[in-house]
Amino acid sequence: MSRNSTRTRAKSSYILYVVGISAFLASLMQNIYSPIIPMLRDSFEVPISLVNLSVSLFILIIAVLQIVMGPIMDARGSYRLLISGLVLTVIASIGCALATHYPLFLLCRVLQAVGTASLPLVAVTTISSTFEGVERGHAMGTYQMLLSLAPAIAPVLGGFIGDHYGYAGIFWFLTGVSVLMVALSMRYFPKDNTKKKKPAAIPNVARTYIHIAANKEAKPLMLIGFVYFFIYFIILVFLPALLIDHYGVGLSLVGLLYLPMALSNVAGTMIYKALQARWPRAALFICGNALAAVSLLLFAAMESFSILGLSIALFLFGMSGGVLIPLFTTMLSEAFESERASALGMFNFVRYAGMAAGPIFSGMWLAVLSDISLFFTLSLGYALLVILVSKPMWNQVRGWIHKKSSKAEHGA
Repeated sequence: MSRNSTRTRAKSSYILYVVGISAFLASLMQNIYSPIIPMLRDSFEVPISLVNLSVSLFILIIAVLQIVMGPIMDARGSYRLLISGLVLTVIASIGCALATHYPLFLLCRVLQAVGTASLPLVAVTTISSTFEGVERGHAMGTYQMLLSLAPAIAPVLGGFIGDHYGYAGIFWFLTGVSVLMVALSMRYFPKDNTKKKKPAAIPNVARTYIHIAANKEAKPLMLIGFVYFFIYFIILVFLPALLIDHYGVGLSLVGLLYLPMALSNVAGTMIYKALQARWPRAALFICGNALAAVSLLLFAAMESFSILGLSIALFLFGMSGGVLIPLFTTMLSEAFESERASALGMFNFVRYAGMAAGPIFSGMWLAVLSDISLFFTLSLGYALLVILVSKPMWNQVRGWIHKKSSKAEHGA
């Protein structure tokens, strides 16, 4: 291997970990917040509904900005957007730490969402343009593995810092991490080639999204992406009440019971990285979604009867996500080479929309009907959706199985 190729690989690895950690920061900003919601309510003396508003606004703003930022990245590159977003995140985090009135805190939280919105999109777009073929799938898996650690670490970290240093301590911590990310990004992130970039016209942007939405390969990815995260956030919101009220689990242990889903997400990503060079995309799609459907049926059957069965279901559901998310982003990157950021931005928008809509839907359902009926309906609906959208892929999988069987027979 030549020196140039070694340097190129090292540079690509630096870029991968810088964008991966920056996206980890965005997820950390979102998930570290949960344990201190009661503390914010008491500190600012506002209703819990107003504190929850800051959670919903954060997700909503990130979702909408995925659509806005995708064409900007396609037209002008990612560097300026990344650095300006991180700088805004630093300023907003300082504002959250210093705020003494809730309206100011809410405004700074909104600005924090605007600042971090570009990070996940910059990450997947940069990985897609830096790596190709099997290496792209491997890099997407590594990125997803980094990202999946945030939901496991953030609640525990937020609870510890909040308990010792108050809510301000959390935002000072986020300020320090954001400053570090500005320095790392300026050092290692590739600068935009502005000579080759031209501003995108508004009509072309609209046409781009219509084209992406109409694409036969993108449709099932967008649909499954929405429904998966719709259900995922229903489970996240429902789990604390179930564990505390039904099983009598102490508050300090609730965060630990999120670990099966978070750690299995890492395991699922490792499985994806191992199989993506040997299995066709269609086989990974069908198997990953089948695992998700089975885990949801198990969750519906076990959630009120066995904490062990519940944990197994969460582990399997998290594993399915570890396979599906890097698979979906890789497939979209390959399908839209020239509109990559727009396609991935649309996918991120769809995912965040599912996150925002899920808890609202479950709240309305549980006000009238039981939790068992909710999760059986969701699991059966997901299974039916998977069967419908997977139909066109079965021929590809059959052909692949037939080829493997033929090779095995000739080898024998």
